[in-house]
Amino acid sequence: MRIGADQAAFWGCGFFGAQDTLHDDRGRHYFKECFIQGSIDFIFGDATSFYEDCSIISIAASMQPGARFIDGVITAQGRLNGIEGTGFAFVNCSIGGTGQIWLGRAWQSYSRVIFAFTSMSDIISPEGWNDWNDTSRDQ
Repeated sequence: MRIGADQAAFWGCGFFGAQDTLHDDRGRHYFKECFIQGSIDFIFGDATSFYEDCSIISIAASMQPGARFIDGVITAQGRLNGIEGTGFAFVNCSIGGTGQIWLGRAWQSYSRVIFAFTSMSDIISPEGWNDWNDTSRDQ
């Protein structure tokens, strides 16, 4: 699903996929009590979006003992510069499912994602975030 319109709102919607489930491309968006499922970059784009009371469910493969790779990433936010006002905010959401995943990866130089008052199961990798092999994005 790609959302490129401004002021789009979604109440009680389900977004089901694996990779790139929800392309939150551009514009201002509001998601309330939605169900979003995926495994890799399943919420991505460069919009200004607020997710409230949403269920975020990973379907990433379960980690095998001794595995060295993370199988999933929730967000890949695409903010290009420090003055751009875009980003994703997740408030009062819940994160669960399978696999070992990151909350997000720095897809662009100024990616901005906030998780507030959100319950997270033990599928979240201890480091939380991935800088996408660019230490300048470690902020």
